[in-house]
Amino acid sequence: MKARWSVMVLMMALVAVCAIVAVADDVPAQGEGGMPPMGPPEEIKNAAKIIGTWDVATKMKMDTAQVEWMEAPAVVTFSYFLDGGAIRMDYEMEMMGMPFKGFSISTYDRETKQWQEVWVDNMSCRLSMMTGTEENGVRIMTGTDIWQGQEMLTKNTSYNFTDTSFDWTMESSVDGGKTWFTGMTATYTKRK
Repeated sequence: MKARWSVMVLMMALVAVCAIVAVADDVPAQGEGGMPPMGPPEEIKNAAKIIGTWDVATKMKMDTAQVEWMEAPAVVTFSYFLDGGAIRMDYEMEMMGMPFKGFSISTYDRETKQWQEVWVDNMSCRLSMMTGTEENGVRIMTGTDIWQGQEMLTKNTSYNFTDTSFDWTMESSVDGGKTWFTGMTATYTKRK
C-alpha cells in the first residue's frame, strides 16, 4: 500500500512539473529574472529637456464663427514624478478674466507603444484622456471629448522641438475627423 501511495505522489508531482514546464514554454521571454522591464521607459528619459518652467504664448478661439484670436500668456511647469516614470504638467493662465488652472499626467506605455495623457482643469472639472505616438519629432495625441454636450474628437500636436522651445496646436472635429477646427495654438519658451 505504501509503495502504491508513493508511486501516486511521484506521478502527481511529475504531472505538476510537466504542466509548469509546458506553461513556461508558452510565456514569452521578458526582462532579467523573468520580469517585464520596470522603471522609467526610455521614451520618458528621452523627454528630459521638457522638464522645467516655460512661458507660453497662447492663442485661442472658442468656436468656428470666431474670427479674431484671443491671446493670453500662460506659465507651465513640467516635472518628473513616480521616480521618473511619468511627467506632470501644471498649467496656469487667465482666461476671460478668470484664473484657469489645469494639469496633465503623461507617460509612455511599453505594452501599446503609445504615449498616454490625462488632463483635468478647474473649468471643465472632468478628465480628458488621450493616446498617441511620436515620430520624427512630432507628437500627436488624440482622444474623444465632450464640449457643451457634443462629443468630438480632439487632436493635440506638439512639434518644432528644440532645447528651449516648441509649438503646440489643438484641433477638434465634430464629424468623425473629416474636418478639423483649430481652437488653440501655443508657443512654449523655456525659462533660463
